[in-house]
Amino acid sequence: MTLVFLGPADPSHVARITTAIEDAAASRAAIDVTTGEPGGRAVGQRGGVAWLSIDRGSRELTGVALDLDRDLDSATFSGSRRPRPHLTVARRVDETVLRALRDWSRTTPPVGWKSTRLVLLRSHTDPGGSRYEELASANLAS
Repeated sequence: MTLVFLGPADPSHVARITTAIEDAAASRAAIDVTTGEPGGRAVGQRGGVAWLSIDRGSRELTGVALDLDRDLDSATFSGSRRPRPHLTVARRVDETVLRALRDWSRTTPPVGWKSTRLVLLRSHTDPGGSRYEELASANLAS
């Protein structure tokens, strides 16, 4: 789950981002999360992506995202653009995949887990897909 997408960032900012993540994690307990409704858009509509919304835990994840956005001064969110917690399921999807995800969600109970840490990832993209490198993490308070 992405809480705040920072886009290209200067490597010298990693220490400041790490501190913000540690501060946010220290003041929060682990978050019980369950998935909700499916959504997405097909390839050709800003890249194509499929996701599941977040039901339980959405309020807590939104709070973390807003605090990180504020502390990092990233201006990702505003009064008219609020966080919408979701779990990205796949990228470069077509209508067939989106339909299959909707069908699956009608017959499958929500997926649940406990989010126990915040992680700073660097994404490396290439034509074969993305690879993610963990730069820092902080455990949520117990």
